[in-house]
Amino acid sequence: MFRQLRSQKGLTLVELMVVVAIIAIIAAVAITVFQDIQKKAKLAADQGNTAAMRSAVAIYYGKHNGLFPPSTAAVEGLVTPAPTWQCNTTPSYDTANGKVTFTAQVSDCP
Repeated sequence: MFRQLRSQKGLTLVELMVVVAIIAIIAAVAITVFQDIQKKAKLAADQGNTAAMRSAVAIYYGKHNGLFPPSTAAVEGLVTPAPTWQCNTTPSYDTANGKVTFTAQVSDCP
């Protein structure tokens, strides 16, 4: 009287929606983690640029009989290749009291 239906191969709409939802959740988590890693890499690049500038000042000081470079622009000109700041970093350079200090104001990395 009743015909037996053949077993169907494939996914139902509900199963498909569950799979898509799981993939969306995993993608959202992965994107957030990836953005954090990018921000940390940019901050590390700026720290490396600051260290290169510090070294350039030490070399300048040694070559010029104890004189410091006159400005931040002069210090950046000593570093090859010139530093490219990733996180809106604005370095300042101060030679007050014979002490070289670098301060970098790092706003939010894009």
